[in-house]
Amino acid sequence: MDRSLNQITYDRFKKDIMTFALKPGEPVSASKIAERYGVSRTPAREALVRLQDEGMIDIFPQSKSMISKINEERIWQEWFVRKSLEIGMVEAFFKGVRAEDIVKMKECVERIKNLTLKPVSHETSFEYIRCDDEFHYLFHIAAGEKLAADIIRNSLPNYKRVRLLIDMENTNKDRTISDHETLIRLTEERKVKEYGEFLEEHLSHIVKDIPAMREKYPSMFEN
Repeated sequence: MDRSLNQITYDRFKKDIMTFALKPGEPVSASKIAERYGVSRTPAREALVRLQDEGMIDIFPQSKSMISKINEERIWQEWFVRKSLEIGMVEAFFKGVRAEDIVKMKECVERIKNLTLKPVSHETSFEYIRCDDEFHYLFHIAAGEKLAADIIRNSLPNYKRVRLLIDMENTNKDRTISDHETLIRLTEERKVKEYGEFLEEHLSHIVKDIPAMREKYPSMFEN
């Protein structure tokens, strides 16, 4: 089997889960995945298993498989991992950041601004989150924390899905842009302490947003 086809199937399946094109609680199977993406059952089954391992698929043997619902307890655990790792990088970031990193961060913010001008859709929301993640990834790499960057970028499925759900509401994008611009300004001004305090505040907005999302989309969350 061509490994690239397996990876493509996995990537497309994961994206559809992360953008709610496939909704939490929706039944899935290898045959449905194969038909959806125009592949054989082998890459479809591999994608199912990989995404089960990542906590995005619930497989009940001899019964059914379904897109995992968002687990609120896991959101808080994943958010704690993200916040702890990122706050712990601040001093290293200021030691390692270069002028070209700041330029790239500003480019990310401009792309986010352009996305806010487009109609909200699964695709624009996914791209919005991708740009947001890239902004922070530049921070992680400048700090020299590649492993932590990969954990944040490739894991935390409950946290990331609720982030996208929040941003699809299109109510907090101005806040995100303003926060990122403030982080860039504090970087340029070399204000380490203020940067760390503001970063923690920025990463903690979700604490107030989650209850509203659970109330509005109860079917997407585990009871």
